[in-house]
Amino acid sequence: MKELKRLRLKFIISNMAMVTVVIVLAFLAVGYFTKYRMDRNNEQMLWEAAAGEPVPARWEEEGVRMPYFILVTDGEDQIVRVEGRYSPGQDGEMLQRLAAQSLSSAEDRGVLEMYQLLYLRRPLGSGYRIAYMDTSLGDSFAESMWRNLGIIGVAVWLVLLMVSCVLSRWAVDPVGRSIRREKQFVADASHELKTPLTVIMANAQLLADQEPPADKDGARWLKNIVQEAEGMKKLVEEMLALARSEADMGKKVQETCSFSDVVIESVLSFEAVFYQGKRELESDVEEGICVRGDEKDLRRLMGILLDNADKYSPEGSRTRVSLNRVQGKKVRLTVENTGAEIPKEKLEEIFERFYRSDSSRSDRKGYGLGLAIAKSVVERCRGTIRAESGDGENRFIVELRTAECRKKESDGK
Repeated sequence: MKELKRLRLKFIISNMAMVTVVIVLAFLAVGYFTKYRMDRNNEQMLWEAAAGEPVPARWEEEGVRMPYFILVTDGEDQIVRVEGRYSPGQDGEMLQRLAAQSLSSAEDRGVLEMYQLLYLRRPLGSGYRIAYMDTSLGDSFAESMWRNLGIIGVAVWLVLLMVSCVLSRWAVDPVGRSIRREKQFVADASHELKTPLTVIMANAQLLADQEPPADKDGARWLKNIVQEAEGMKKLVEEMLALARSEADMGKKVQETCSFSDVVIESVLSFEAVFYQGKRELESDVEEGICVRGDEKDLRRLMGILLDNADKYSPEGSRTRVSLNRVQGKKVRLTVENTGAEIPKEKLEEIFERFYRSDSSRSDRKGYGLGLAIAKSVVERCRGTIRAESGDGENRFIVELRTAECRKKESDGK
């Protein structure tokens, strides 16, 4: 059922939105905490190395070999000694350039981006003791950490998505049972009411047809009984049709029928109705268009749309029916009539059960089930229906997928 699908989708979206926020916050916290610890360790190692110890004792005890080296300069900014477990090379000119850049900076601590080195400068006699640490390893580790966290986060998100899909079925199952019971009740009640209403109508009609006729008041009452019973019977039949259509919603439609023939025959059957109402009915139907769907349902769809155009268009107006192929393997049916425009905010609500769009239409006959039935028929055929309104015209547009037409057997076979 479409309601359950929407409910499951909302459950999954809300659940995954919460999961996404938690995963992102958790992994960002882990990543930034790890990066913070790395920076703190690097900073501490630099301070210990720059303090004068050739090898920071605590790092040696932990078995950690940090990529660092120390340059000691004299009062003339010349390198007098190189210390440490790591050196970028024996090129004296390059070491002198490193020392010059570190000494020319106004800050005692900084980063030499070109060489990916972090330095800390401390005064030593007339010169300086400058500790350097290679940040390329740390940068590579940080990049790898963020990449791995991203991969793990996506994997966890996908696993939780599958779990949410499974849980959504369990969560909406009670709602689904309630909806199914409601629809079954409507179908059963409609079916049970149909027979007594038929009996009431038959008996009332027999009394009304008696000769000599009953008194004036009695005749009027019998006429009212017949009229109201006919209205009730129509309502029950529409409710039953809607219930049956929704019950078959999940079933795959196997039948193939000529939609062109259905539209043409429906237009021809309504020509007299429009003529009596002093309205024009035009059609432009492309031949040879077939779709998957039950022919009776498609005729009901056409009857609803044409009846709707007849009810809600004034005398002298024009209704146009067109059927043609569109891009891809789709076919578009358009029923367009002049009349009072439907408010934009009501264009989707008019397909709801028992909906009456405005007071201007309340004096018309009907119970607001026609368009709901039309929508259920279209959705069962895996199509879409929508309404548009503007420039004094209302349009109902149906789009279905085309199917291969079956060849009719020739006469005599």
